[in-house]
Amino acid sequence: MKSSIVILISCLLFACDNVNSNLPPPQDGGNFFYPNVGQSVIYDVEDTQYELTGKFMVKTYQLKEINVLVFKDLDGKEAFKIERYRRENETQKWTIDSVFMAKKEIDKALKSENNVTYVKIYFPIKEGLKWNGNAYNSFGNDTYELKKINQSFQTNGQKFENTFSVVQQNDSTLVDLKRRIEVYAENIGMIYQEKTSVLYCNTGNCLGKGKIDFGTKHTLKFRSNE
Repeated sequence: MKSSIVILISCLLFACDNVNSNLPPPQDGGNFFYPNVGQSVIYDVEDTQYELTGKFMVKTYQLKEINVLVFKDLDGKEAFKIERYRRENETQKWTIDSVFMAKKEIDKALKSENNVTYVKIYFPIKEGLKWNGNAYNSFGNDTYELKKINQSFQTNGQKFENTFSVVQQNDSTLVDLKRRIEVYAENIGMIYQEKTSVLYCNTGNCLGKGKIDFGTKHTLKFRSNE
């Protein structure tokens, strides 16, 4: 009887310990979002602008994000200072692009850019989980969904075994495509991002053939980490 009481008390203490912790345990998904302080991740970025004339312009460059340090925010919770650097190609030096904050709480991961906060991930991760990515800003409801949990993903010629996708938008019709997706890998963080907003030709013989008339496409692909 006494041993049962001891076990029960221990379990209750352990549960309380988890509730009071700022960071979720790795199995809940916390190690997919800025997992290591001091770690930097380099991305290859491609921005494509489609014009009504049929021409399109592609711009490529690189970004590097460094998880610089942990600090206490105004609420007394742990947050990360993230520094982002940019260069046009490997022959150039990195220059500072921006500084922002990221935070992992018990039930969510937050990221603030340009004074706008987004709910990037909800914990614990599970297939089909949905939430409002704009819950901490004034942009209106924007439903995110977790998909393809614990699946492999290939990008930039590299394969990652344990990943999941956050589908922020994936609306496709005969006349347009609006897609926003982020993919996260264990112990690395975000490895792929796509933001596509294009209008298709919807007249004459090109209707339904996916010929882009106008719009933009942004892709960010993991290159390496340090």
